[in-house]
Amino acid sequence: MEGQNYDKLTEQALKSLIDGNLDKAIIELNEAIKLNPNGASAYNSRAMAYTQSGQFDLAINDYSKAIELDPNDSSNYCLRGFLLSQSKKYEQSIKDFTESIRIDPNYYLSYMGRAMAYSAKNQDDKARKDLEKVISLNPSEPVVISDAKNMLSKMDSANGMWKDTKPPSFS
Repeated sequence: MEGQNYDKLTEQALKSLIDGNLDKAIIELNEAIKLNPNGASAYNSRAMAYTQSGQFDLAINDYSKAIELDPNDSSNYCLRGFLLSQSKKYEQSIKDFTESIRIDPNYYLSYMGRAMAYSAKNQDDKARKDLEKVISLNPSEPVVISDAKNMLSKMDSANGMWKDTKPPSFS
């Protein structure tokens, strides 16, 4: 019964999240976590709600808990990596993106995020290599290729720095 309630609350919270009702989603996810404190999906979803509401430290904490509970989910490392980069914690973010890539070498968002972190640290050769990997992983995705090429172009025109570039949207 608890498992069904957990699943129902998590599903309802995702609907609330999609509808933009972040406070309601967080409340529902808090309840789901009370029912099943070992459910990584509720922590992941609550981290997304915290991210959308600008509560980045809480989001990082929830991604960390989701990683603790399910260390083989590459997306949690990647999403935490983007938040760490946004907080200018580039070394930590590079570690998260690298771990995400180790788990899923075809997860292009991790390469994109790591490239941004490398560029912020003036490690342009590494950034360029990751952006080229993004392009090679997505040869038939014009939007992804365009984003990667734009980043490469900004690197070239700004001597490797595009710190003001926003990360890809996850919604």
